[in-house]
Amino acid sequence: MELLLLKDVKDIGKKGDVVRVRDGFGRNFLLPNDLAMPATRSNQKFFADQRARSAARKAKEKEAAEKRAKELRDLKITLEVKAGEGDKLYGSVTADDIRAALEQQGHIFEKKQIRIKEALKTLGSHQVELEIFPQVKVRLAVELVKQP
Repeated sequence: MELLLLKDVKDIGKKGDVVRVRDGFGRNFLLPNDLAMPATRSNQKFFADQRARSAARKAKEKEAAEKRAKELRDLKITLEVKAGEGDKLYGSVTADDIRAALEQQGHIFEKKQIRIKEALKTLGSHQVELEIFPQVKVRLAVELVKQP
């Protein structure tokens, strides 16, 4: 039985592959669990069209992300924090604090898009990476200054 996989199936194939499986496995497992559909010409054409539209949409999103990365390249954020002796902070600055500061400047990001190796615990300038889109990243300068 030839089937077109709708999802990745371990040891069988990846989404979009046309695979040949035993009739019982296809009828009793793949088809009822919506993991595959019959590999007819119309289904294959539909899936190819869907894949092409998805690729075009992803290319457009990546282009928009690269444009946004150029805008953010020179962005610098200054945060006022409480600090003690030796320029050590009381607490630390996390990705959520940076996200809130970006939001105040009109840049909306999710917390998971802000990549910090570890929480910032000293005053001064730090580099933080923003992941705007997969493979589109920009470095952001975060300046921590002592609160008056």
